[in-house]
Amino acid sequence: MKQSRIRQQGAGFTLLEIVVALAVLAVALIALLTLRNHDVALQVHARHLVTATSLARAKLDELSRVTGADQEQTSGDFGERYPGYAWSREVQPTLVPEWMEMKVTVSWPEGALPEQVVLVTYVAALQPSAP
Repeated sequence: MKQSRIRQQGAGFTLLEIVVALAVLAVALIALLTLRNHDVALQVHARHLVTATSLARAKLDELSRVTGADQEQTSGDFGERYPGYAWSREVQPTLVPEWMEMKVTVSWPEGALPEQVVLVTYVAALQPSAP
């Protein structure tokens, strides 16, 4: 009789223990999936930031080399290769008459609000050519 009592007490898990274990497992899995989704969103945002920064740097170099520092505001996009990315350039005078501030902004849609990267450089002002 003693032997059958010992077997009954250590026979296995109760239904309550199994339900509690499954609840803990479910909460842990939900937390892990939420973290994974957040990680994917951060990776996408980082990829957009790197792309936009590279595009802004290239556009800043191109515009400061080709057009100089005229005060014309220009804008455009990057074509089919980078859909959704747009750029704008703004040139403003500085306190030093020989220099102009050139600001290039690259923007792209992400979520509810558009994101943007802004790069600023200073370039020599164009001198009017003498007749």
